[in-house]
Amino acid sequence: MLALPLGGATLVMTSATPAVAQASLPAPYVSRALNALSLPIDDSVRDTFGLSMDDTGVFILATAPGGLADAAGLVPGDVVDFVRGEAILSPADLDAVVWSWINEGVSDFDFDGRRAGQAIAATTVITTEIWLTEITVTEISSWSSYSSESFSYESYYQEYSEEITESYSETLVEYSEESTEEMTSEESSEDMTDETMEGEAMEDEAMEDEPIDEEPVEEEAVDEGYDDGGDDGGDVVEE
Repeated sequence: MLALPLGGATLVMTSATPAVAQASLPAPYVSRALNALSLPIDDSVRDTFGLSMDDTGVFILATAPGGLADAAGLVPGDVVDFVRGEAILSPADLDAVVWSWINEGVSDFDFDGRRAGQAIAATTVITTEIWLTEITVTEISSWSSYSSESFSYESYYQEYSEEITESYSETLVEYSEESTEEMTSEESSEDMTDETMEGEAMEDEAMEDEPIDEEPVEEEAVDEGYDDGGDDGGDVVEE
């Protein structure tokens, strides 16, 4: 406990003081692209976690054991600011960029960032199937997390547990619907292609069965003799 004079009163700082600072932090975001709990980096995040002004993008607060961030070698406390060379401004932005690339058929991802002020790079594979794998929200409280004397992950989680659940539920619905629409669109395209090919095959078959009308060939007259007409010929014989 630390007592500080403040005018005629005394401000008492106890172990509960870090929770006050935690309440000023932005709400966390459950990243499907990293299987991690992350924060957008602003001044409150920089102050709380000792980041520099050069740190921008996303701060990884906690990671799922065996999840995508864990597999890529990213740990709580890391900063991610680029994905496949694209600048990242927020956790939602990171997921949107990854999802966009997945829809383009890309599954190999490079993440660039910083750890304790030093540049880091991580790679991992993310497919549609992996992306849509459900995260057990109730286990997020026990994920590997950033912790220090001035920050309690347990207290922070309790403060934002509802926001964490809502964040995940919203993205689950959003990306599941987009995935369903994408699959439906592909199936429709394939059905149209099959129908077109079937129609063309039927037309070709009909053309093969249709009798061909051949025009009669006129036989040419052959003059084999001489006649009185002065052409030294005789009667015309038709073949």
